[in-house]
Amino acid sequence: MMIDRAVNSRPEGGYMGTDQLPDKIIELDILRINRNIDKKCKCNRWERKFTVDTTNKKVYCNCGAEVDPYEALEDLARNRERIVEENKRLYEQRKQIIDYKPWLLVFRDLESQYRSKMMLPACPHCGRGFFFEELRSWTNRQLEIKRREKEKGDNDG
Repeated sequence: MMIDRAVNSRPEGGYMGTDQLPDKIIELDILRINRNIDKKCKCNRWERKFTVDTTNKKVYCNCGAEVDPYEALEDLARNRERIVEENKRLYEQRKQIIDYKPWLLVFRDLESQYRSKMMLPACPHCGRGFFFEELRSWTNRQLEIKRREKEKGDNDG
């Protein structure tokens, strides 16, 4: 409407100077259309993952595209098997972390070698193999460390 008045109020010469523009100009910058934005998710629907923005109540694909919440929910429902497999994998990983005992690594290695029925542990001093059933006595750790340090000192000097 303001544009019509400005156009219709031109002087006979055709060009209206800036001093003759109306005081109130309506800005038409309220809405812009950008047709070049490529924000539609093109990910494989069986493999895509979602991020939920709880502040703005929006759902995004990991590619950055906004996804309709209903579409995301439908994908999750259809891909239930993927969620179950992910849970199984995480459960197994949790079990491994709980079962991990670094002080037992040597014994686990010995046990796995012994189970093969082909290998026997060897004595670190004489090199002869022995059966686990032959282990009958134990010694104090601190006493053995001191004995070995003394033997090492006697052999060096």
